[in-house]
Amino acid sequence: MIKKMKKIIKKWDWLGIRLKVFHMRIDAFVSNFYSDEEYIKKQYKKRTGKSLNIENPKTFNEKIQWLKLYYHNDQMHKDVDKYEVRKVVEQKIGNHILTKNYGIWENFDDIDFSKLPNEFILKLTNGSSFNYICTSKTEKEKRKMKRRFKLWMKTDYYKYGKEWAYKGVKNRIICEELLKPSNGVPPVDYRFFCFNGKVHCFSVDYDSVVNGIKNSNYKRNIYTRDGYRRNVKINYPIKKSITEERGKNISKMITYAEKLSAGFPHARIDFYCFDNKIYFGEITFYHASGYQKITPDDFDLELGNLINISDLA
Repeated sequence: MIKKMKKIIKKWDWLGIRLKVFHMRIDAFVSNFYSDEEYIKKQYKKRTGKSLNIENPKTFNEKIQWLKLYYHNDQMHKDVDKYEVRKVVEQKIGNHILTKNYGIWENFDDIDFSKLPNEFILKLTNGSSFNYICTSKTEKEKRKMKRRFKLWMKTDYYKYGKEWAYKGVKNRIICEELLKPSNGVPPVDYRFFCFNGKVHCFSVDYDSVVNGIKNSNYKRNIYTRDGYRRNVKINYPIKKSITEERGKNISKMITYAEKLSAGFPHARIDFYCFDNKIYFGEITFYHASGYQKITPDDFDLELGNLINISDLA
């Protein structure tokens, strides 16, 4: 039954990917007819159902839109690039939290698969969620990868969401080690919300994979920097059976997150942790592009108050 479900999911997954790219391209095309501010206001209304107060933003989501428009730091281009950020992490922390890198290419056809291991993950260096997990480099899998990356390489991620950090970042393909925990349990994704180089809180996603199948209805808990669960939500329901996320690895990740976020008004720093080891995930400056529902409203305001745009204007 599970194998049959996996086949169905894979079949519809490709359709979902094509539809996602199609919608992204439509939005990118529409953006050409508006100023960046007008386009972001329209997208904000479309995605959240709320009107954007860009002149006097208060909430976290509103201030994310303001940062897209008005906060431009050239270092951000390197930090969102999946390849260039590895150099940043190695310089600030060390390569011990980086997965192995097998190469980088400007065109899919340049990849020499004979030099790659049987299992790996391919990523587009510019954008979000443009990844392909390969568990067996058969000719069939290579054809699937080629179809996807030919599609993804033509996508201008900046035009879709007007997230300035991605503007001008070149689409390339990077190949990294596929991490496989010894106990078979998928790695836990930790996301640290940093403001002016300090971790304020972090999120943990639970049950994102169930019986080897990706689960879209997963749980997300929000914790204080001390590891205590808060009764707040960012888009996903709370997993109430877990109340704390504490320990040595949390302290280490907080230290790493603060080093990587230093110098920015806001950054989300992601890590994976399994087999008692920490691995770097990514840096993003616009959590979910500023569109995910945050509840209660007071928490949205709390996070928004941590971004002082008067110091940036």
